[in-house]
Amino acid sequence: MVTLSQKKILDRRLEAENVTLLKYLLSMELRRLKEEMGCDMVFFMGVDGRTFSSQVPFQLNTKQFYLFNLLKTNLPHICDQLAAENLRIAIEQYKEGTFLISGVGDKAFLAMAFSRPILPTEFQKLINGAIKGSTVIKHILELRPIKEEALKQYPKEVSDELRKLSRLLFVERFDQTKQYKKNTEILNFIKKKLADVVGVGAVEEITTVTFNELGTSAPYMTDQLWRIFLEKVIRNHVKRISGEIMADECYRTWMPELDKKLKSFV
Repeated sequence: MVTLSQKKILDRRLEAENVTLLKYLLSMELRRLKEEMGCDMVFFMGVDGRTFSSQVPFQLNTKQFYLFNLLKTNLPHICDQLAAENLRIAIEQYKEGTFLISGVGDKAFLAMAFSRPILPTEFQKLINGAIKGSTVIKHILELRPIKEEALKQYPKEVSDELRKLSRLLFVERFDQTKQYKKNTEILNFIKKKLADVVGVGAVEEITTVTFNELGTSAPYMTDQLWRIFLEKVIRNHVKRISGEIMADECYRTWMPELDKKLKSFV
């Protein structure tokens, strides 16, 4: 019997299982950092001057344009400090605004540009936010999975941020994962089989009822649940609509076909 905990995972989080998702995860963190810090622009760059990712307004006002060009002008100096002098945190104030520089490991850094006035009383809060963001991005950059054993090494605010990003990634990009694509193909396979023996009109009702019985839906199915699902479909519905002989034949042929299809995704 399938327990409720097996049917549903209440706190679903998505592991960044490929480079594309990791890049998306990085972009999500830069957006969050820009909003939380209240900065105009944020850049994630290498100490060689390359820009890996950034959050910049589509249209720059006069102050933002000045800061953008100022960063480009000062980039060689900033990179030299990071590479040669082991710079970790720096605040640079100019007439038009402020830069907050935070190292991300030994080979990269964050540069946050503020066009608004920043009071000295804000510095500690901004520094704490920059350190948290740098730590989160370093974790992402190292292609490390967001698993509990890895999160235990971080301060609570960092581990909480990584968990939040993982949940957001699940919501926004789950349809790009191998699991989602596999389950979509398995469901289409079963629907096609069903349509041949019970008619197209009955397929949606049968699959919906069976998913409700399992307490889950197609995207979150496992191999074990698919076997239970197909057995229920055959025993409870094919038998009722098309008779016992047809149900036995479907069970004999469909179950091995399902197993073969499930294994083909390994």
